[in-house]
Amino acid sequence: MSPSSSGKSNLTALLQGASTAGDAKLVRCPTEALERLRNLHEAEVITLFTPFVPHPPNTTLAKDMDPFEPLGRALPRQVRHVPYRLDNGMTEMHADFLPTSGAVVIVICVTTNIINYNKQAFEQQLRFARDISRRVAEDSSITGIPVIMLLVDNDAAGQAYAAAMQDFPTLVTINDYTTGALANAVRVLFGK
Repeated sequence: MSPSSSGKSNLTALLQGASTAGDAKLVRCPTEALERLRNLHEAEVITLFTPFVPHPPNTTLAKDMDPFEPLGRALPRQVRHVPYRLDNGMTEMHADFLPTSGAVVIVICVTTNIINYNKQAFEQQLRFARDISRRVAEDSSITGIPVIMLLVDNDAAGQAYAAAMQDFPTLVTINDYTTGALANAVRVLFGK
């Protein structure tokens, strides 16, 4: 990645220049989960699970960059970014990352470009999220760590998607997964 004329990378410039992109909203979050997330010890890792999906239309990201890499870079703690395939769901490899997690962020991306390609995308991603959440609840060493759902949707079905996720106490929504939108989701969660 080549730095811009100011010496910043293109990704850094995009992250810093996004003020309201994505219409980020904290739909619900228990106070104790939010406090725990915002006060993670510096040694605690945020495990970020993201779906394997194509770049958003009109992206400015390099084609060889994961579309959710800007989200990982925007999080203010050490991040372990672990993609998941919609058709495979949770594997033992995904579960192996959980015991060292201080928090878990799971992205569900159901924008029009994803749903037009895969009509089952929401159900597949929701199954993955529920499997991860169940594993966290079953492991006594990590029970109680924050599990944050980030729902990315850009159509009229957004409220139905959010309603189908009532079993997750923490939900943030954005309406696209551009660099700016992802950075704003982090701002909403961390209050920065």
